[in-house]
Amino acid sequence: MFDLIIKNVNVVQSDQILVDRNVVVQDGKIVKITSGSDLPAAKREINGEGKHLLPGMFDPHCHLGSGDSRTYEYMAESFKKDTQDCLLGGVTSIATTTVLTPDPLDENYKKTLEIAQNQSHVNFKITCVVTREHHSDQITAAAALGCTSFKFYTGYCGCLAEKMGMSPEGIPPSLFYRCVEEAMKLKRKPMMMIHAEEPTVRFMLADRFKAAGKDSLLDWAAHSPDWSESVQVFQYGVIAKQFDIPLYVVHISKAHTIDFIVGLQKQGYPIVAETCVGFLSTTAQQMMENKIGIYGKIQPPIRYMTDQERLWKAIEDGTVTSVGTDSIPYTSKYKDGQPFWDARPGLNIQTPDSMSLLLTEGFHKKRVTLPDLVKVTSEMPAGHFGFGHRKGKIKEGYDADLVLVDLEKEVTLGLHRYKGHNNYSLWENKKARGVVAKTIVAGVIVAEDGEIVAPPQGRHIGCD
Repeated sequence: MFDLIIKNVNVVQSDQILVDRNVVVQDGKIVKITSGSDLPAAKREINGEGKHLLPGMFDPHCHLGSGDSRTYEYMAESFKKDTQDCLLGGVTSIATTTVLTPDPLDENYKKTLEIAQNQSHVNFKITCVVTREHHSDQITAAAALGCTSFKFYTGYCGCLAEKMGMSPEGIPPSLFYRCVEEAMKLKRKPMMMIHAEEPTVRFMLADRFKAAGKDSLLDWAAHSPDWSESVQVFQYGVIAKQFDIPLYVVHISKAHTIDFIVGLQKQGYPIVAETCVGFLSTTAQQMMENKIGIYGKIQPPIRYMTDQERLWKAIEDGTVTSVGTDSIPYTSKYKDGQPFWDARPGLNIQTPDSMSLLLTEGFHKKRVTLPDLVKVTSEMPAGHFGFGHRKGKIKEGYDADLVLVDLEKEVTLGLHRYKGHNNYSLWENKKARGVVAKTIVAGVIVAEDGEIVAPPQGRHIGCD
């Protein structure tokens, strides 16, 4: 007798949709995909009633160690609470950065692993954040524990870099170069992830706008020039190309950056492009019209419709191969009551709305097909992070991390849906079309109709 059968579903793969299929699960794995009504016996059966079954989303870009308090204790609370919100949005695996600390990378990795075990509701990878010079000597030790990605906050300098645990010069190319040298000693090349956004001009413009009393979200967008991401993509990209190591550019927000990366990729630069759900779902003008105010101050800024359309086109043409959220377990603590330019930038937890936003703004507006959506939210990100051989697809032998989606059901987004730290929503009262009906992790139904229905099932995704 099998553990679970999900019948009467349309199975979404990255190259096709298999209509009216049944998916059979045993011991947390997909063991059969069948058609017809002659089904084997199972302990539990779900009738999908013609809904669509997608592989669980993998969010490659979360910061559970960087919330209101950048401590291991706060991270532990975030794994307990905020990963519940992941399940509501169809996210079954995440990659989270470590706590921003000068601790040795391997020690930070171990502490994060200890914190998350038996507490996380989703599977998790750990991305080590390099903040100090001595971290370049610890790349090998962290990789030995299972780390396949390292994050560099190249877009910060001065006092903002210091607030994030770095020296005033931030992450200079020399530090990145040494880390890449160390990474080249590894059997498997890790991904070197950068926040690309040239800081010095941006900080100058911020001071200028602040002095002039300009403090709208359109001003926030304007203070980060069109070319600010591209400058650092090239600066760190030439180092990556020298060593032929993947440079993963997180949260791309600008059309200029996409066009620039297309040119570099044609020249053989090993660049992986990621964008975020927020950039695909709204604009600075729309947030102002919706009176989002200071809550919409994120880094890099949400920009203009021309940027948004280019990002969707980049998913269609294959330039963008990964979509994340840049979720941080923020509350409004460092935003409420703060002057606009002094308030801490950043998104709060975005995962509970991911699927509904992507379906509403992407699929239903004919900007993306379901197979292409699966490609950039599941299959390709899993491949980038080294576990595409067992997650990210609905295929026999793969982990049964699955999402049952009702494409037509309408939902009102907002704070009332959240389970974790969030105390505000960028999407309050937004009408969305398409919802997650059920989320399955390792063959266990963990979320159903907006509620968590099982204890934590998440496991560390190491190297194998």
